[in-house]
Amino acid sequence: MTAATPIQKVRSTYDSKEEQRMSKKSEEERIAEFEVDSSGTLTMADYWEPKIRSEFYESVYESWAESPAHLADAMDECEPLAWAVHSIYTEVRDEIQAALDEIRETSGAFKKRTAALKARLKAMPEEPEDGVEDWLLSLTTNEFEDRIVPEVEEWFSSPPNWNWEDDHLPRDGTAQGAALEFFQNLGSDALDTLGVTIVEGEHPGSTYYAAELTCDVDAANKAAANAVIPVRFKNRKG
Repeated sequence: MTAATPIQKVRSTYDSKEEQRMSKKSEEERIAEFEVDSSGTLTMADYWEPKIRSEFYESVYESWAESPAHLADAMDECEPLAWAVHSIYTEVRDEIQAALDEIRETSGAFKKRTAALKARLKAMPEEPEDGVEDWLLSLTTNEFEDRIVPEVEEWFSSPPNWNWEDDHLPRDGTAQGAALEFFQNLGSDALDTLGVTIVEGEHPGSTYYAAELTCDVDAANKAAANAVIPVRFKNRKG
């Protein structure tokens, strides 16, 4: 067998070190990192969080403004959006009723306007669920674009109301939710080893769902390394 030349030995050593470096880099990339706050709540580190409804409800945001029919379809898919449009429907109905009341105070003048307002009110049942779709589809393009589109766009541009919309928002839409989903899928033995518990509501009606670390960060990291669990923890700054 021909002995390796010095250059070959150098290349072999270099290749071996490069493989080790790449292997270590690949292992680091597979490790999931989590931040721990002062109460033990875990959040996925460096996790991008949606802030406003258009980011949470992407599937319906793209096309709802094209027409009243598109908005009606989006409402079928996204219940919180339906609630928002129901509120607009109620506002419009209340405005018609207020206009009628104002005319009555003028001793019945403006009969044509009164008849028109009564017809509009009759076409709008008091309960939004009973009349909102027919009302939307009856709107002209100008009515839809001038009154409905700006209000719905404002709704999409605002943060969700977590008290009301929590059940409709993706659980992994936040860093805390992503951490919860990760540890829910990890297995009970691994959770015990790491000292992580799953909290699904602190009390009846609570919306607090989270994974919590019940031990020291250093101890948890040591346990993870010893058990070859690709997880690491760090204290949240601030």
